[in-house]
Order: sequence, then structure tokens, then C-alpha cells
Amino acid sequence: MNIDDRKKIVARLLSKAKEETQKEADLIRGEQNLTLDFIYEHIRKYVLSKFLLGPDCEETKIRELAKLSLARTMKIDPKVIHSLDQATPCDHATSESAKKVLLLFAVQKDLGLKPNPEKIAKVEDLRGLAQYIYEAERV
Repeated sequence: MNIDDRKKIVARLLSKAKEETQKEADLIRGEQNLTLDFIYEHIRKYVLSKFLLGPDCEETKIRELAKLSLARTMKIDPKVIHSLDQATPCDHATSESAKKVLLLFAVQKDLGLKPNPEKIAKVEDLRGLAQYIYEAERV
């Protein structure tokens, strides 16, 4: 497979992921009677799509999901991500940490939530993220 074919495949994957992510965000935003279970179901799909992970992924911790996503896109073993990755321009923040922060920012933006840095910083897993969304003030 040549480089142009690979670029087309990647473009299609990213486009499909973006569509799926937007669909899940729209479902959450459009639901009149939000429940924690509904939010959890759809935010899980949103995150898996955003991170280019399949629906069969059972992980629920956001940092671990970020690590799996990085490993998949970089085609390396998830166990070696942390040891290989120290992004020095960001005060030694890891790519998995940056990916988590960007995800949480995107969730707030895509769902029209008023940012609450203190509360969102405490979110560690998908259940916590669903709870944050459930309690969040809408913009």
C-alpha cells in the first residue's frame, strides 16, 4: 500500500470517528430527560470514537483509554507508552495526560457545558465523566 492510499484510509477513519463523536454529543444534548445511565452509554461511545477505539474496549479509566489510543495510533505496546513519552515542552506532561485534558475540554465544548475546572480535574473514569455531565451547568 502506498502513502496516498494510507492517507485516504486515515482520512476516512478520522472522518467517521468525528461523525460518530458528533452523533453521540448530539444525542446527549438533545435528550430532554437525561439520566446517568443514558449519559454513561453515550459518553462511553463518544470517548471510544474520539480515541479511535472499538466498542469492544472494556476499559473505563480515561488515562488508560488515552494510553490505549496512543498505543493503537503509534502501533506500540501500551505498556511502554509512559516510559517512552515525556513531552518536555509541557513540564514533562505525558501524551496520555495531554490527551485526557483535551478530551475533557472537548466534552465540555461539544456538550455546551459551563467549564468547572475544579470538578472536571477530579474526573478519572467514564462513570465520573457521566456524573460530571449530569451535574454540569449548561451554557
